[in-house]
Amino acid sequence: MSKQERTLLWITEGATITNNGRDYVIVALADLNLVLAKEVGSNEKVLLKIGDLGPPTKIEKTNTPQPVVQDLTSVSEMEWEIAEERRRHIEPLLNNDYRKSNALADQAALAAGVSRATIYRWLAAFRDTGLVSSLILNPGGKGGKRPSRLFSEVEAIIQDCFENFHDTDQNPSIAATIVEIRRRCSNANLALPAANTIRDRLERTSGRERVAKRKGIAVAHDKFDAIKGSIPDADWPLAMVQIDHTELPVVIVDDIYRKSIKRVWITLAIDVFSRVCLGMHLSLDAPSAMSAGMCIAHAILLKEKWMTRLNVTTTDWPCWGTMGVLHMDNAREFRGNMLNVACKEYDIDLHLRPVKKPRYGAHIERLMGTVSEGLKTVKGATFSGPAEKGEYDAEGSACMTFSELERWLILFFAAYHRKRHSGIGIPPLMKWKEGLLGTKGKPGRGLPARRLDEEKMRIDFMPFIERTVQNYGVVIDEIHYYHDVLRPWINAEHPEFRGHRRKFPFHRDPRDISTLYFFDEISRRYCAIPYRDTSLPPVSIWELREAHRRADELGIPRENEKEVFALINQRREIEENAAEKTKSARRAQQRRAQHTEARKVMAENLPNVSNPTSSELPDAVRGYDPDSVMPLDDD
Repeated sequence: MSKQERTLLWITEGATITNNGRDYVIVALADLNLVLAKEVGSNEKVLLKIGDLGPPTKIEKTNTPQPVVQDLTSVSEMEWEIAEERRRHIEPLLNNDYRKSNALADQAALAAGVSRATIYRWLAAFRDTGLVSSLILNPGGKGGKRPSRLFSEVEAIIQDCFENFHDTDQNPSIAATIVEIRRRCSNANLALPAANTIRDRLERTSGRERVAKRKGIAVAHDKFDAIKGSIPDADWPLAMVQIDHTELPVVIVDDIYRKSIKRVWITLAIDVFSRVCLGMHLSLDAPSAMSAGMCIAHAILLKEKWMTRLNVTTTDWPCWGTMGVLHMDNAREFRGNMLNVACKEYDIDLHLRPVKKPRYGAHIERLMGTVSEGLKTVKGATFSGPAEKGEYDAEGSACMTFSELERWLILFFAAYHRKRHSGIGIPPLMKWKEGLLGTKGKPGRGLPARRLDEEKMRIDFMPFIERTVQNYGVVIDEIHYYHDVLRPWINAEHPEFRGHRRKFPFHRDPRDISTLYFFDEISRRYCAIPYRDTSLPPVSIWELREAHRRADELGIPRENEKEVFALINQRREIEENAAEKTKSARRAQQRRAQHTEARKVMAENLPNVSNPTSSELPDAVRGYDPDSVMPLDDD
């Protein structure tokens, strides 16, 4: 079983890093994207780009028990709570030199009921990874078993009692809630959870929402809401980030005929402290959990490779890092389990904007308005309505392709970042730099740690679907997938309930469903799972859904993959022939082109597969007839 590798690179004075196989020590932070470093051995000082830095080749020996990489969805709610509680205990030490903070460590140890050494072990594990799951260690940081999990049925009863018994305006006591939970478990012939377990669970989750349900909105407001006019806790870069979608008011043209097709959706992330645009994601597809996840990943990661791929080399975008708080509205795509679990893992406090309270998202709304205003000077602009548009022919005037619009936006943000912002009085990039590197009168927070686990992070922020593994592989949306890595998990039994099959999460990109990403607990890494029939072409989920609709009309079983994919190919041919004449055909063709481009990027950044030969497949897979197999009961 492999151990958790270092996934964070701390860019601080005195840190050891590598560049082109040579070891260096950081002497000073020269700029947002440069460090002054001294080579180990020769003491030669050089300027190095942050994007070119790597972790030290020699890792200091430590007695820290290393947590293993794990599938996030397998972590129980109780384990998340334990990890988050440990994260709170080490919070005061994270921004200090913990080797000189014995007093703080002793305070944390006393509060957590553990030794100082355990606090240091938790701290080292979290600093190496930046992952909250790294704190799911053995109790006390040594020996023993992992925290025991309550059975799912007991968990369900506890959660239901919290929501429908404890969290009500009748305001029952904790003791009454404990009695009610144990009574329901007894009636269901389940093991009774310990009173202290229930009490601890309530104390850990006693937040604003619970107080509002039990004691009213006014009490919750007085207890949790800041009185000051500005947004609380946005005193540093990355302290708080807001994210939202909008449809850009400009019509683009297709790559081939350069005729109008449609408007484009953009997802933007803004740093509230500095007003810099921290990340973006452009798409021809409607907003989804995938576009939200892509924008978050884009905000966290360095942007040099992405800009080079788009052939933008005349400017930089030195804004990146993991945010502390993430504000989103209550749209459906922001309320999914994927974002909730991924934000827990990367220590991001996810806040959903209250319904009909637009002031909570004023900064991101203003940024989107600034972008829309800037696009009014572009040919193909649709303006804000017929009155403003007048007789202007937006579709006839459209001239920019998708990739050209993306490059335009990069240059737009480069100018925006360097122009005085009326809300803060200085350019956003200057505010960002002052917050990170400091000024004469105020120290900065320092550069954020750079994430090295790009592959894992991108997959963690992808939507996932849970399925059991059968002897013929996995079936999702009537499409069969198989790879030999699934063999040990065929008909795997649920670890807690005998006679029940275990479900595993499979991540996928809706733009290309030809590959699933499966976390293999044996190799402790994500593995790519291809179509079982590798002759089938890559398609998007939207193409598949349209093919299923058409198949239903023609009486073709959805399980007949060959016929369904033949319908997709026929539709593509029709669209290709009609593309020059109809806008809808050009739109579909361009959408596929963008999905193909996304597939290339995925191939560079995500795990690839070596498709198993027929001799490597289980007997049940070779010669498999899809019409002879009943649909899975968990579909």
